[in-house]
Amino acid sequence: MTRREIAALLALLIHPALAGPAAAQHRAATAPPPISPARLREDLFRIAADSMMGREPGSLGDFKATAYVADRFRRLGLRPAGDSGTFFQRVPLAVVRMSERAVLEVDGTRLRPGADFLPGIWLTTRPLRLDGVEAVAGGDARDSLHWICADRARGKVVVLGLEPDSAGRRTYVRTGAVASDPRWREAAALVILELDLVPPPVLEQIRGGLLSAPGAGVNEELPPLFLMTPEAGAALAGKRVRADSMTTLTPTPYPARNVVAILPGRDRRLRGQYVSLSAHNDHVGFDHAPVDHDSIRAYNRVIRPLGADSPDRAPTQEEWTRIRAGLDSLRALRPPRPDSIRNGADDDGSGTVALLELARAFARAKVRPRRSILFISHTAEEYGLSGSAWFTDHPTVPLDSIVAEIDEDMVGRGDATDLPGGGPGYLEVVGAWRLSRRLGDLLVEVNRALPDPMSFNTAYDAPGHPSQYYCRADHFNYARYGIPSVSLSRGEHLDYHQVTDEPQYIDYEALARVARFVHAVAFRLADADDRPRLDAPKPDPHAPCRQ
Repeated sequence: MTRREIAALLALLIHPALAGPAAAQHRAATAPPPISPARLREDLFRIAADSMMGREPGSLGDFKATAYVADRFRRLGLRPAGDSGTFFQRVPLAVVRMSERAVLEVDGTRLRPGADFLPGIWLTTRPLRLDGVEAVAGGDARDSLHWICADRARGKVVVLGLEPDSAGRRTYVRTGAVASDPRWREAAALVILELDLVPPPVLEQIRGGLLSAPGAGVNEELPPLFLMTPEAGAALAGKRVRADSMTTLTPTPYPARNVVAILPGRDRRLRGQYVSLSAHNDHVGFDHAPVDHDSIRAYNRVIRPLGADSPDRAPTQEEWTRIRAGLDSLRALRPPRPDSIRNGADDDGSGTVALLELARAFARAKVRPRRSILFISHTAEEYGLSGSAWFTDHPTVPLDSIVAEIDEDMVGRGDATDLPGGGPGYLEVVGAWRLSRRLGDLLVEVNRALPDPMSFNTAYDAPGHPSQYYCRADHFNYARYGIPSVSLSRGEHLDYHQVTDEPQYIDYEALARVARFVHAVAFRLADADDRPRLDAPKPDPHAPCRQ
């Protein structure tokens, strides 16, 4: 007799009332949901196909992906809960790019846009106003101890160079960290001489334009920023600078949109309350310069085991040997494969297809929970959590009717070859106890009752954790409004935000296991007599996130 059969027998012995029609209803409600690894795989090979071109919000690829999700919701008989009776809620993203009329002059000499300089369109700085402003040398961009003081920077164009290190190398700095230093707050502009160090794919992305989130406010504390080449900026100090018409803002080619659907609950008294299940449908698009797929994997396996979250560095000789050995083993299987599309199979194709399977399991079940289930496929998670921020700021159901939120993001990998401590049941749990102890305790209770319980990792939920996972997932936008929320993930890996994040590397059995766990938790939440009680005051929804 299995553990589940024993539990069912004990339930009948303890609760004789379950021996009749109630017993059938109880068995139907607690039976394992029909989550299919084969369907997950089929859906993901479509969602993360090359034809989707990396699903950047506002692109044709993500437009097609959201249409796919909405069509599945419609076929399952879910009720549309977007704008104007549709499944879609439009999110007004725009593209900011350098204007074709951008002008930067130094003592009357005009510099070449894109070649000599680029405006820092990736930062929401205060407006640019330069008309004959004096430039001053501010020091080495990497050496903040010797930067000029705020008084000398006030009202000036501050130029920061990059001196070679002891090995004769110049390495770029993170512009946001440099620009946010308080001493530049009243500078007219900040120039960093590192344009020559920006990787070509990043340059192409900047030149093509970057997405701007809805309502992205100006940060008055950040000065306007330029990158310049060392040659163009070498003699800048002491000269007068004029700048004008730097950027333009245009709508995205295709609507960026959340997909929102409701499965009504069975209890007329409680069906106006919702358990929200979410994942994000977008990713980061594609590169303009193809790279060799297998070379990236061999290199990242050794140097960047967490993909984009591992800092790049020069390999040692021993590491080069390991990289070459790994690449040789892949070359024995196939020739080089040029690749430029960041497919986002795990991030967050895995969560998206799990959401579809959960919708199917709830819609086809013989017994629905008492409360309704709200299914939300968010756009623009990769661009400041903008889709979930828009939904919670402009909800299509009353926010106080959402009793809990469960977000799945990157739930398709997580074995021991992906990250230390990984394994078949590895699951990162973030945020579950922050607002409501009941939500976190319920996750533990449900997990213990499963025949194959997950192995929780709550380390990334620690206040102040440098990885900032609490602030990097869509669940946060629900938590900021006082909704008990949790982010579930199986962790980062060498393919994170790389062209190598493809469907063939997903563990579909493990993905189905996560979906079954989420189904069990969501059913308990939606069928309970009471909603999870808040144990903390409601946050200020407009305050910055604090890990």
